[in-house]
Amino acid sequence: MPLLCLILAGGKSTRMGEDKALLFDSVNALTAILASRDCRVIVACGGKERAALFHAECWFDPDDSTTLGEVVHAFVQQHDEEIQLFPCDMYNLNNEAIEVILAQPPGVPVDMNGQDQYTLTRIPQGCDLPISKSLKHLFSQLDRNQMGSLGGRLENFNSPNQIEHRNKSNQ
Repeated sequence: MPLLCLILAGGKSTRMGEDKALLFDSVNALTAILASRDCRVIVACGGKERAALFHAECWFDPDDSTTLGEVVHAFVQQHDEEIQLFPCDMYNLNNEAIEVILAQPPGVPVDMNGQDQYTLTRIPQGCDLPISKSLKHLFSQLDRNQMGSLGGRLENFNSPNQIEHRNKSNQ
């Protein structure tokens, strides 16, 4: 059975000021990379009105969910298989980083700064996660996977300044 990869692309970004899922066509690019590695890809896209934006099967937030923790919990309850999360806003992920993430055992990656990267968590099959609004609490019982060697490739982008800096360094 192929690994189920869930791309998190349904949130609104007030700090960024625009839809992070649409920047750099990151969701569709990541979908293509994961599909080429024989992964089953689903995009947690928020509402039904967003489904046409993505080139993958879409999953819609439950009506009663208000946080990402609740959305992920509901998804895990509906899918009894190992699940690899990917955020839509790690624009520095490259093929090497994706390979390392896909090879990790179940657990939460820890970046070079010692920060848990919850949106890259590998959720084991049959995992009974606690009901929680926060990803920190949702994944509190999972192992931690040291991925400091990936450096800044595990950076979430949350402000226009980060995009500006990325664009300048790519020139």
